[in-house]
Amino acid sequence: MLELETIQSSAIEKTKHTLLQDIKNVIGEQDECPDFETYLTDRHSFIKKAWGTTWRKAVVSSVSKKSRKSYLTEKGFEVKGYKPQAIDKLFAKETRKGIEFNAFSWLEEQYGKGNKAEWLSLYGEARAEFAEKEEERKEKERQQSINDRKARYQLQLNLEAAPILEVNKGLYYLHIREQLSHQLSKDIKTNSKYIENYAPHTELEDELIANGDLTRHDYETVNDFFQELTGGVSSELDRYSTIILFETYEDVYEVFITDKIYEIIPTMIMDDLPASFKEEYKSYTNASVTRMDIIKALRSDLSDLVYEYKKMLVEEKLSDVLEISDHNLTIEEHQERYQQQLEERRLQQEREREEKKKLIEEEQRQLNYIFGAEYEMDPRKETEYILHLGDTNTGKTYTALKSLKKAASGSYLAPLRLLALEVFEKLNKDRVPCSLKTGEEEKIVEDAQHMAGTVEMFSELEHGDVTVIDEAQMIQDRDRGFSWYKAITRANAKQVHVIGSLSIRSMLEEMLDGVISEIHEYERDIPLKVDLRRFKIEQVKPADALIVFSRKKVLQTAAKLEKDGHKVSVIYGSMPPETRRKQIEQFINRETNVIVSTDAIGMGLNLPIRRIVLLENMKFDGQKRRLLTSQELKQIAGRAGRKGLYNVGEVAFAKDAKQMRELLVSTDEQISKFSIAPTSDMLRRFKEYHHDLGTFFDMWAKFKNPKGTQKSNLAQERELYEEVKDTLIEAKMPIVDLYGYLQLPFSAKESSLKKQWVASMNAIVNREELPEPRMIEGSLEKLELSYKAIGLHLLFLYRMDRRPEAIYWERVREELTDKIHNVLRKDMKKFKRTCSTCSKDLPWNHDHAICDSCFHKRFRRRYGDDDFN
Repeated sequence: MLELETIQSSAIEKTKHTLLQDIKNVIGEQDECPDFETYLTDRHSFIKKAWGTTWRKAVVSSVSKKSRKSYLTEKGFEVKGYKPQAIDKLFAKETRKGIEFNAFSWLEEQYGKGNKAEWLSLYGEARAEFAEKEEERKEKERQQSINDRKARYQLQLNLEAAPILEVNKGLYYLHIREQLSHQLSKDIKTNSKYIENYAPHTELEDELIANGDLTRHDYETVNDFFQELTGGVSSELDRYSTIILFETYEDVYEVFITDKIYEIIPTMIMDDLPASFKEEYKSYTNASVTRMDIIKALRSDLSDLVYEYKKMLVEEKLSDVLEISDHNLTIEEHQERYQQQLEERRLQQEREREEKKKLIEEEQRQLNYIFGAEYEMDPRKETEYILHLGDTNTGKTYTALKSLKKAASGSYLAPLRLLALEVFEKLNKDRVPCSLKTGEEEKIVEDAQHMAGTVEMFSELEHGDVTVIDEAQMIQDRDRGFSWYKAITRANAKQVHVIGSLSIRSMLEEMLDGVISEIHEYERDIPLKVDLRRFKIEQVKPADALIVFSRKKVLQTAAKLEKDGHKVSVIYGSMPPETRRKQIEQFINRETNVIVSTDAIGMGLNLPIRRIVLLENMKFDGQKRRLLTSQELKQIAGRAGRKGLYNVGEVAFAKDAKQMRELLVSTDEQISKFSIAPTSDMLRRFKEYHHDLGTFFDMWAKFKNPKGTQKSNLAQERELYEEVKDTLIEAKMPIVDLYGYLQLPFSAKESSLKKQWVASMNAIVNREELPEPRMIEGSLEKLELSYKAIGLHLLFLYRMDRRPEAIYWERVREELTDKIHNVLRKDMKKFKRTCSTCSKDLPWNHDHAICDSCFHKRFRRRYGDDDFN
């Protein structure tokens, strides 16, 4: 309940006080006392408003905001959405009803007819107060005039003193240096050395304990000594606790240097001021120039000098500074000796610079010798290069493979094990014996003179008539790109067929200048038709391929389609190649009628797809989410259509169809950079100078990559090296072999795989059996991790040339693939999205991990109901 009577009483007293003050201000300035009636007439407007203004201030300040709103609401007013000022005005108006104070009546009572004596008495008070204020004002003006003169001469003092300081900086430094020398000598002779006594795993604070005497010979520079602890302890209150701080000599001597600068230098400057200026200063300011005047005039300069002198002092040798105290040098001797020391220091720095220059030159020579020559574009002159360039699904690979099949020997190099497997099977089916070689498996066919493999398996020691290198635009991949560069420029074959997108033409022409015999550009026989209408999931038809950019989205989209009655195949990057192959075969054989895939579908997979539908147009590239590039979009969209089956390839989008169509028809930017990475030859040359991979990684970071290239960041190699650095593994294993194991193509981000890698490395150096990969039954994720574990085990086995064991584990992996395939089918049928907070079912295409209800609850807790509404 509002206590309006109490507020009224206070407001009336404040109003009376306000009126009395106004009277004094008005009549006090006048030489003769004006009539009371004249005052009322002149100040009528002010007097009329005085009560209302005072009441509003009093009642608003006395009643809380919440109570003001409640009062008005009870009165029937809707205050929601009104500004605070409007609410305050309305509240004051409503509460004032029935509560009035007549200022005119009160004034009439006090000073009206019959009270002229009181009016005259009030005039006398007002005049006295006015006279007092006038005297104060005049004194203030007089003092301001003096201060202005001082300020003008303070500026002049700065102009006189600053050049003196600048000219004598070197001399003044010697005086500070001398004081420092004496104090340093005293501290070193008399003080103890302190160390921290740590108290780990206890509630006790660390403490300092004495540890013998200070010795000057323990310190090379003044800065070295400054890092010593003085034994002083202080505390500082942090947000949650008290921090104990141990004082160093740097803390002490920063104060010491500051004190000496402000004590010595202003006095010396004052002595050097011209006598004429000192006299002029005194005549205008009625005071002599003092040390404090100099400090005020040069405050900024002296402050800068503290840090300038400290920087000079910490760089000095401690023995040089102590020499002043040891020999009690005069200022002249001190100056001469200091110049000698500066010259000695200059010569020493010159020698050090020369030595550093030689080291840099030697390091650069090593960098050029170890790394530089490796990346010179020098393809074999006797090799004939044929380029096959064009969009996806234009027959480039088919044409190149015809040459490979006709050749007596040769190889096919692809980015994916699945593509290598496809060519391996195709050549053997066409009665061209062909072996398979990837990092994780080898299938040796008797009498085979052809090989299909992943690009990392390329060796320039292997000869052949024809080499086919597929998806050459991947030369720009930061981690794997160098494998394409090496294969293209070092292929030991009579004829090399390079297959890629049109975006790589300029780079290949520059890289293979003088050895390209043919360039074939391919165009689609089947046109692409873009549907500009927004695609909805209900519009899915047989032979559609829906594209998303994560494994999770693949599964949730497939589950939605299965629920709607479609039979679905799925493809994603981390899927085992055998499982991927079975999913593809199901689609080709019409056992399924829709594919849901990531952009993995764009890499060389020729499928009977009528329409490509992009449900998303943004992808995460390892660093950020971004829009697809023109080349990426063409690579995916190009899978639509199949000659003789779907003579028009269709492309649709769930959003931004017009923007994506413009991207699809735009000209690709030419690839301007390719990736480079270390090679075994580099490591062999590196061994001539160094013996640890840590230095190798440091030198790789310093190596300036040639124009048109980008260096691999070797992130996984560095991460794995940290696991074996300074261990028995590094000590026992030859550096080239160790780096080879660091390069094994597996995901070190999986902690269990990293542990398996370390355990296998330990087994190798200890001549023990390799640990068997951990097999985990259960969910799709666990089975896929088991598949990766077997893959890593196979990488070790093949590298160690233990083929019989590898064949066994390949059979185990094949069995696991069947399990993964079956679990995938089941998971697609039962896969559903649930809220991570309340487990409520979510729509298949819900954008967030929590439901709307949980989001709203969380928002209210964080920001409150008012902000939410």
